Amino acid sequence: MAAAAPVAAADRPLIRQLAEWRLFVPFTGRVLALQGSHPTVAAGIYQHSEIFTNPWRRAQRTFLYAQRLMFGSDREATAMEIRELHRPIKGTGFDGHPYHAWNREAWTWVHLTTFEATLFALEKIHGRLPAVDLDALYGEAREVGELYGVRPRDMPDDIAGLKEYVAEGIESKCTHRPLVDLVPSLQQVPPPPGVPVPRLPWRLTMVPTSHAAHIALAGSFPGTIRRRWGIRWSPVHELEYRVQLEVLRTATAPLPDWLRMLPYPYRVLHRAGAAR
Repeated sequence: MAAAAPVAAADRPLIRQLAEWRLFVPFTGRVLALQGSHPTVAAGIYQHSEIFTNPWRRAQRTFLYAQRLMFGSDREATAMEIRELHRPIKGTGFDGHPYHAWNREAWTWVHLTTFEATLFALEKIHGRLPAVDLDALYGEAREVGELYGVRPRDMPDDIAGLKEYVAEGIESKCTHRPLVDLVPSLQQVPPPPGVPVPRLPWRLTMVPTSHAAHIALAGSFPGTIRRRWGIRWSPVHELEYRVQLEVLRTATAPLPDWLRMLPYPYRVLHRAGAAR
């Protein structure tokens, strides 16, 4: 398997948009829905992930690896590290059959839906983007997939094929409904590490804010998955979601790069700009 040609982070397509922390607001709900409703992936999450016991550490690790893949200097090494982290993940799925994280169908689904959720988030935050840049970005996603073991023939050739693959998968693969409901689960999220808030005041704060978090997450779910999860979604909810996104876009647009970007990619891009 040939390694992807090294490309400087600053020269990659849509790199400044991908460096922004606000992208993760629509991304998080979308990827949660697409992967949490896949029976094999969901079994791995429930049986091996920290998402329920230590959600902040789990989120931090996931986003760090994503940043290293996009902005780091050695994406091949990062991809192999990600693959090895999944080596011990195995068990019995919700369908009663044994599974391993490297199961070809599930492994491919995770990779491609991660990219589809990225496209979704880019569109929600930045609107329509140049097709040539999106095509180049998907080309990189295919290269990264190969680095951690996704077969080229299992990945669609272009974004149109990707969207068709995901749409078909939503209907045929996303059959699992989580064992917990979204809003009560959000109310149980502990305070982030290092935040000096006693548990009781934090819990009291989470009750009223859980509705806004629910709208932010469920608004990015495909409608089919919302219905399968039993999430009530009305035109009022849809309006709330659109208002949230508009507020997010307008409130963060004037921010300087160092406030709108995540720290690690900001440092990478700042160094690249200084070097030039």
